[in-house]
Amino acid sequence: MRKFLCLCIIISLVLSLLGCNKQSKEFVEIPVTSYINPFISTANDHGQTDVAASVPFGMVKPSPDTNPIAHSGYDYSAEEIIGFSNTRFSGVGCRGVGGNLRVLPFVIAKGDSIPKGLAYSKESEKAKAGYYSVNLSNGVKTQLTANRQVAFHQYTFPESKNAGLIIDLASSYAGHVSHSYHIENGIISGKITSVNVCRKGKYTFYYAINFNHEVSEVTEDNSKLIFKFSTNKNQEVLLRCALSVVDENSAIQNLKLSEKLSFSEVKEQAFTSWNNLMDVVHVETENDTLKELFYTHLYHATQSPFIINDKNGVFRGSDGNPYKSNSSHYHGWSVWDTFRTKLPLFSFLYPNRYKDMLTSLKALYKQGKPDWATETEPFLTIRTEHTIAIVLDAYQKGILPFPLSDIYEEMKAEAEHLPFKSPDNVLESSYDLWALSEISKALGENADAKFYRDKAFEYKTLWKDKFLTMDENSDIMHGDGLYEGTLWQYRWFVPFDINGIQTMIGGKDEFENQLDYFFENELFNIGNQPDIQVPYLYNYTNSPWKTQRLVDQLLNKETNNWYGTHHKLEQPITRKIFSNTPDGYIKEMDDDAGTMSSWYVWSTMGLYPVFPGSTQLALTTPQFDKITIKTNDKPLQIIANGRTSKNIYIQKVTWNGEEINSSIIDFNLISKGGILQFELTDTPNKGWGKQN
Repeated sequence: MRKFLCLCIIISLVLSLLGCNKQSKEFVEIPVTSYINPFISTANDHGQTDVAASVPFGMVKPSPDTNPIAHSGYDYSAEEIIGFSNTRFSGVGCRGVGGNLRVLPFVIAKGDSIPKGLAYSKESEKAKAGYYSVNLSNGVKTQLTANRQVAFHQYTFPESKNAGLIIDLASSYAGHVSHSYHIENGIISGKITSVNVCRKGKYTFYYAINFNHEVSEVTEDNSKLIFKFSTNKNQEVLLRCALSVVDENSAIQNLKLSEKLSFSEVKEQAFTSWNNLMDVVHVETENDTLKELFYTHLYHATQSPFIINDKNGVFRGSDGNPYKSNSSHYHGWSVWDTFRTKLPLFSFLYPNRYKDMLTSLKALYKQGKPDWATETEPFLTIRTEHTIAIVLDAYQKGILPFPLSDIYEEMKAEAEHLPFKSPDNVLESSYDLWALSEISKALGENADAKFYRDKAFEYKTLWKDKFLTMDENSDIMHGDGLYEGTLWQYRWFVPFDINGIQTMIGGKDEFENQLDYFFENELFNIGNQPDIQVPYLYNYTNSPWKTQRLVDQLLNKETNNWYGTHHKLEQPITRKIFSNTPDGYIKEMDDDAGTMSSWYVWSTMGLYPVFPGSTQLALTTPQFDKITIKTNDKPLQIIANGRTSKNIYIQKVTWNGEEINSSIIDFNLISKGGILQFELTDTPNKGWGKQN
C-alpha cells in the first residue's frame, strides 16, 4: 500500500511538472516584434531605410548618420558615424529629408581638436524595434530610444577631463535654411527650418534639449554648440530632445513631460508599442526568415506618416496656421507612392487608425493641399497626388470618417490643375478624374460625374498613339518625357479601365500574350512604382495561374532586373529581390515611404490591391501556412493547405466553406473576418479563377 501511495505521488509530481513546462512554453512565446530586423535594406542604396529608435508613426526618430551619408542618414556599409540626428523619413528618394539636430559625443586629449566623425565597432551595433546601440572608437557607448515626440540619447563615457557633446543646429540631408536657439535653465531651445524632399518646399519645427550633466564650458562654432565637461568611468549622460510643430514653448513642455521617464522605461514602452501594432497580424510558418521579412517590412511601412499634434491636440498645418484636433493628426505624406499599396494596407490592417489619417488628409484639403510640399510645412513631407483615389477607396470600403461633400469642392478644384503634359501625366490624371467621377456619382452630381468620366476616358486617344504599338523606343527610361519608367512599364497603368485597354489591344487573349512578352523579355521593373501592379494583371485574363507563378518568382527566386531609377543597366542585377540582409532590396530600389514593403506584405498574404478606388483584391498563393488578422469583428483567417516550395498553384479557394472560382475577391467581404482557405498543388489549375 505504501509503495502504491509513493507511486501515485511520483506520477502526480511528473504530471504537475509536465503541466508547468507546458505553461512555461506558452508564457515565453516569442513576441512578433522580435522578428523585426531594422538593419534590413539599410546598406548602400538597397532600400534607404534606417535603424532609428522610434515608435509607430512617431515624429522623432533618433539614428546614427554615417559617412558616406544615405537618404535616411544611415548606411550599414559605412565605417564612420558623424553623429546621431533626430529626424528622418524612411526610404524616400532624392537626397532624403531630415537629419536635424545631430549630436556627437566626444572624448579628446588636451590640445586635440574635436573630430568630425568616429569609427565604431560593427560587432557592438544592435538594433531592434524602439532601440539602437553602438560603441564608438572614442570609448563612448551610445544608446537611443524614443517616445512619439522625445528622443532619448544615453551616452556612457570613459573617464576624461575633455569630454562633451556637439549639437549641430544646421544638420540636414536636403539643405539647411535657418535656425535659432537660446539657453535657459539648462534647456537649449529654438526653431529649425530645413529644405524638404527633392528641394520642394520647406518645413519648420521647434525643439527643446537638455541633458543631466554639469557643463564646464559652452562654445559656438558656426552652427554647432559645443558643451564640454569631465566624466568619470562609465559616466552616463542622458540627453533628451523634444520636438513640437507648434512653437518653442510647446517643445519645452513636451520635454518637461518626459522628465520623470528613465531610458529603460522608454525603451520598454517603445518595444511594447511596436508589439501592439504588429500583433494585429499573426503569420504561421516554420520559415523564420519569412517571418523576419514580413514583420520587418510591416515595421518599415508603419514608420510614416507622423503623428504631429501635441498632447493638447494642437498642430500647425501646411499653410503655417495653428489648428487643433481631437484625434491623432498625421503629416508626412508620399501619396503618389503609397496610394498603390501602403494606404490600402492600412485600410485593411489598421482601419481605426486609418480613419485619423483620412481626417488628416481632409484637413490638408482645407489648407489648400498642393501636389508637393509648401514653403510653410510643419514637418517632413513629400507629395500628395492621387489623394482623390484614396478618398474614393475609403468611401467604397465604408471607412471614410466624413461625408464626401465635405471636400468635394476642394477635389474639384484640384482636378482643374491636373497635369497632362506627358504620357504618364495623362494616365495618372485620368485615374484621378475617373475617381472624381465616381465620387460625383455617389453624391448625385450626375452632370459632374459624366463630365469627369468623359474626360477620364479621353486617355484612349493618347493610349492608342503612345502605347498601342510598342517598338524599340518603348524601352527608354524617361522616353517621351516620362517621370520615371518606360512606355512599356507605364502602358498598363489604367486600372479603372482594364477592359478598355484589353479591347484596344485586341481582346483578353492578346492582352495576356502581351503580358507574356513583357515579362519574358524582362521589361518589368519591380524597383519603382509605375508597374508594380502588373504581375497581378493575369488575374484579369484567362490564366490567373501565371500571376501565382510570377509572384512566387518575385518573392522567392533569383530574377534578372535591368532597371535603375533613371536608366537601363548594361547588365542585369541577378539576385533575389527581397532578402533579410542590409542589402535587402535590389540596387536603387528605394522603399519609398513603405510602398515596396507594403507590396511585399500584401503579396505574402496572397492578396493585392490592383485597383485602389475599388474594393477589388487580386488573389495569389499565400506564403504562409496560416495568417490570422484581427478585425473590428471576428478574426480573418487565411489558410494555405499543402503549402510547400513546389506547391505554388491554387487548386481551389473557399470562403467560409463555400467554393469561389474567381481570382478577385471583395475587400468588404473579407475585412470583417471569416475563413479564406486555399488548396495548393504543384500543377496549375488552368480552369480556376476565370469567373471574375
